Amino acid sequence: MSKQFVTNNLGCNIEYNPNAKGFRYKVDGQNKASVTTAIGKRMDKSYLQKWSKKNRDESLKEIMLLDKKPIDQIDKFIAKVKERAEAKEEWARNIGTQLHEWIDLYLKGQKPALPESQPLLSMVEKWKTFWKAQKFEVVASELPLYSKKFDCAGCNDVIVTKKKWKGQNAVLDWKTSKDYGLDQAIQVEMYRRFIEETTDFKIQKLAIVNIPKEIEKPVSMFVVDVDESYFKGFKAIKYLNDLEIKFKDKLKTWKKENKKNV
Repeated sequence: MSKQFVTNNLGCNIEYNPNAKGFRYKVDGQNKASVTTAIGKRMDKSYLQKWSKKNRDESLKEIMLLDKKPIDQIDKFIAKVKERAEAKEEWARNIGTQLHEWIDLYLKGQKPALPESQPLLSMVEKWKTFWKAQKFEVVASELPLYSKKFDCAGCNDVIVTKKKWKGQNAVLDWKTSKDYGLDQAIQVEMYRRFIEETTDFKIQKLAIVNIPKEIEKPVSMFVVDVDESYFKGFKAIKYLNDLEIKFKDKLKTWKKENKKNV
């Protein structure tokens, strides 16, 4: 997926690079964090995943030492386990990225060829069946967003409508995770607010569409209520993130002032 350059209704120049290693968004030349990053700091449980992996590797080493295995053999085996696990994680991330890109090309009328490998092929075919059955009409696909109010960026997957909705629009977000999560509901609610703040579109409906990697599992759509509580959740997340930054700054200063006692 290539870079996008958008100027929103507030005059903000947004550069969105989905392939960037660090910040994916620049607004008026300055790096900006995304709404998913802000939410993820509090809700993605990555710190637990890191602890679990470290505990796994230490447990493997302890067992193999008890079995009198040579230390070089142990370290080589653990490195192999890490490499395999990281490859599987990267594979899952790449599948999601490729699916998003294929759908965006399709919605923009570019008629992309079907993927050759599984499970991406089955995911695309399931999504196409879902899309045709829903009879959605595309309003905007892959729309980069930036909110001055929250100083956050994001890229909405698609805004859709239907003839029977009589001008009402919906935000849809494609997900390939095993289940739905509160973080996803907060994300689409914030996209709704960003869109209404910075474009001429009004959004009356929200939904998360799950496109599973498991070939036998069908596509499902969870409708999210336009609910103030999800917005309150985001405000709480922002408050905690800002509070954490202030705390870390104070702690850093304190450690410098009390080197001998730390």
